[in-house]
Amino acid sequence: MLRKIIDRARLIRRSEGFKHSLAAPSRVSLHARQRLNKGVFAIEIQENSGFFSVMQMILFILMYCEEKGLTPRISARGGIYGDPLGEMDWFSAYFETVRTPPEATSTQKVRTSTVRDLVQLGLRQRYETRLQLKSASELFLSHYRPATHIADEVRSICKRLEISKSTLGVHFRGTDKKLEAIPVSWEKFCRLVESVLAENPNLSNIFVSSDEQAFIDFFIAWPFGKPVRAAPAKLLARGSVPIHFSGYPGLEIGREALVSSLLLSNCGLLVKTPSYLSAWSKIFDPSLPVKLASPPRPDAFWFPDSRLWDEQELQSKAAELSPVS
Repeated sequence: MLRKIIDRARLIRRSEGFKHSLAAPSRVSLHARQRLNKGVFAIEIQENSGFFSVMQMILFILMYCEEKGLTPRISARGGIYGDPLGEMDWFSAYFETVRTPPEATSTQKVRTSTVRDLVQLGLRQRYETRLQLKSASELFLSHYRPATHIADEVRSICKRLEISKSTLGVHFRGTDKKLEAIPVSWEKFCRLVESVLAENPNLSNIFVSSDEQAFIDFFIAWPFGKPVRAAPAKLLARGSVPIHFSGYPGLEIGREALVSSLLLSNCGLLVKTPSYLSAWSKIFDPSLPVKLASPPRPDAFWFPDSRLWDEQELQSKAAELSPVS
């Protein structure tokens, strides 16, 4: 009984509504401060969460700026992915700006607000249900692209591992993801991959990415009848501790996460469990077909996986209703 009470308390503390209420005073102060910038929305992110959780925050900021006609100035320092002193803007180390800022704002001195949690902006409640895969991709890519050194690394790995549109991309997120997604056994997941290969004979090889070395070993040993190549990631989870909480150098964790997502986006089809990392592969390439092995949990039904699952369910129901020729 006590365990149930404790678990329930943890769920409440994790809930967006609870955190949103607590952050109300700081949220009001932040937006008041930013209105003084006259056309610029300057945010520095110092959040201690996953790489693509931060990317979600950036996507919401871009939606807000697009709606309000503001010029975004986004940076990210410290946290899990920055240097210990918080001196380097690690977001700018991974991404280049596509748009040239208006001349009136390029040299303008602005007040930058620091945020350490998405609820401090109050944007998820406003935009989460309005997000669509194609428009989100267009919005992000109209502002940012992977830095040249990241793009060069991805191209080099694709050539070496023969990743192309004839490759089946596979991503299995383990460790703590069971808190946010319905778990899938390794065997069941491999059976799903087998069925996808059977339905798509044009796929000639497999590229697998995971945070768990034990899963990768299990997957490679499975008799798929196709060459299997694993992501060249060196930083993997330590037991049940996620990669981003395992004490690795922050800039290296972020680089490997981004490179893995981009490699998956270069495949011809992606089979995955819920994960921001592989869901963002669809943002980087909106034409990428994706099959989810299981849905996110109802209390963690977040974009992009939420939209991927909804679309998958609609396609499945349409197929059931269509007459058999």
